[in-house]
Amino acid sequence: MKKRERPQSMRVAYTDPQRIHDEIAYMETRLGEFGYDGDCAYEKAMIRFFEQQVEIRRSWLQAS
Repeated sequence: MKKRERPQSMRVAYTDPQRIHDEIAYMETRLGEFGYDGDCAYEKAMIRFFEQQVEIRRSWLQAS
């Protein structure tokens, strides 16, 4: 009978600088697709969300 592996801690995932850089790159790509100004309320909300998430991840990089 195989032993089940425990999932990795979320802390480990958010202290890996490469993963954080990858997430920032993804979000900046998405922001470029939206065009940074948005045509509707949904796009404007998504732009704000991605901008906030990029800033959070940059603060994680500075803290590590």
